[in-house]
Amino acid sequence: MRIQYILLLILLASCSNHQHAELVLEDFNENETHFQKMIIGQLSGAKSINTSNNEKIYLKSRWSKKEREISISYFQTLIEKMGLDPVVHQYKLPNLNFGIDLLIEPLSGKNIFTILESSSKSDEYVILGAHYDTGARNVPGAIDNGSGIALISEVLRKAIKITNRKKNLIVVFFDQEEEDISAGSTAFAKYLIKQKYKVHSVHTYDLIGWDSDNNKEVEIELPSPKLEELYKRHADTLGIPIYVTKVNSSDHYSFIKKGFEAVGISQAYVKKDNSGKKDTPEDKYEIVNFEYLASSTALAYEVIKEILND
Repeated sequence: MRIQYILLLILLASCSNHQHAELVLEDFNENETHFQKMIIGQLSGAKSINTSNNEKIYLKSRWSKKEREISISYFQTLIEKMGLDPVVHQYKLPNLNFGIDLLIEPLSGKNIFTILESSSKSDEYVILGAHYDTGARNVPGAIDNGSGIALISEVLRKAIKITNRKKNLIVVFFDQEEEDISAGSTAFAKYLIKQKYKVHSVHTYDLIGWDSDNNKEVEIELPSPKLEELYKRHADTLGIPIYVTKVNSSDHYSFIKKGFEAVGISQAYVKKDNSGKKDTPEDKYEIVNFEYLASSTALAYEVIKEILND
């Protein structure tokens, strides 16, 4: 019995070591590009995630359960350093056929989100999201989807400084987008409905770090007419080419299927302006176009700022 107790203590201690990885603070309060380089570098293994006990963690991917747990700890720390409260949304999704559940374990994972409350009382919410998992073992996922994570994190940093927010902002990092049904966002859409959130709109970002012709072009996927007008107007002001597609293979579609007004935003995916490294070990930090990420972040921020101020 004593041996079992000692083994249990060792197990709990080893789990707690990865419970809350600390950020590299010397970069945290730097400018936007430094901040986004820190995030993508640490999440793709190009930079270490340093912990409070001086451990250095290098993520090879965000695919295994352990790697995704480290990622969750990373987002908790990131959110707390912004002065906000992180919330872990744990879910299980049954397979489409009940009988399959007897043979294959239902999908389960963890989203993490935070709520930036409105300056004045409001029951309306804007959702800003990006998935954090990668498509396979040893896939760093710098562009897919470290770029989306870095974008929404910087938009959150900027939104905190808006003094007259008339709506609440939920920023969420989705698990298991790489599953065929985008499990994390599907579960989160169900959660919003169950909790009876009044949602103005949902904006998800995926693959937003590649621009081979340097024209800053983005695509918006399945937008409603209102969201299409909003993005095109701000893109025009910023000198960013923009076009509409019917892509339904990422997180935005989880919300559209549930009746939310939602849109996905990506690099010029349909026009094949892509690295060709998606879901491979070559999706590394070194190939991210940070100037393109900055212009796309500016577009996202202007859209979200108008919605929050409206």
